[in-house]
Amino acid sequence: MKGNILVAGASGRTGQLIVEGLCQMGIKPHVLVRDVSKAKEIFSEDLVYHHGDVRDYDSLLMPMTGIDLVISAVGSRSPVGKNCPKHVDFEGTCNLVRAARSKGVTRFILISSIAVTNPNHPMNCFGQVLEWKYKGEEFLRESGMDYVIIRPGGLTSCFADVQNLRIDQGDQVSGVVSRQSLAAVVLHAIQHPEPSRVSFELVSVDQPDENNWPTDYESLSPD
Repeated sequence: MKGNILVAGASGRTGQLIVEGLCQMGIKPHVLVRDVSKAKEIFSEDLVYHHGDVRDYDSLLMPMTGIDLVISAVGSRSPVGKNCPKHVDFEGTCNLVRAARSKGVTRFILISSIAVTNPNHPMNCFGQVLEWKYKGEEFLRESGMDYVIIRPGGLTSCFADVQNLRIDQGDQVSGVVSRQSLAAVVLHAIQHPEPSRVSFELVSVDQPDENNWPTDYESLSPD
């Protein structure tokens, strides 16, 4: 992968794994964080740090300058208040997409969530988080940008075999997936520009499917 990569939400648990993976690939990522000092305690100095807040469109313009690919690992942490799903998962995603598009970014990878098309899912009892995530997805789809939308199952921090994964489309599966596995799929998407404009679900399985997940990834149907 050539070009500059910006990771939004880099200091979160999934974002950290993505940044570490990029560094292991020999890529020096740009990281977008609200607290640069705190981020520097997590990562080494050898990154490109940008202060920005996805809720503030203007704060995203300078960090997007010269970027080729944006990865959003941003997610709300509270059902109400300034960090609620509406402000972070929807408006924040829209701000990232708008800023990226205005600066000529060509590709966007968004981490969303499984079950976003199910309005009756219990997670919608907490600030309608899935509904707002889905609206953020829709804004990206309609942006005209090349994109990949990953809908992971319930995220866990336990170690898992990154080969034992299932990729599916249509929002019909359920389950959990480790952050480590999610990061591995994000890194795979970075290295494979095709397929493009796809959305898919990602869950762990006890045994790998007959076709391993990289093969399933190549066979994804565009939205």
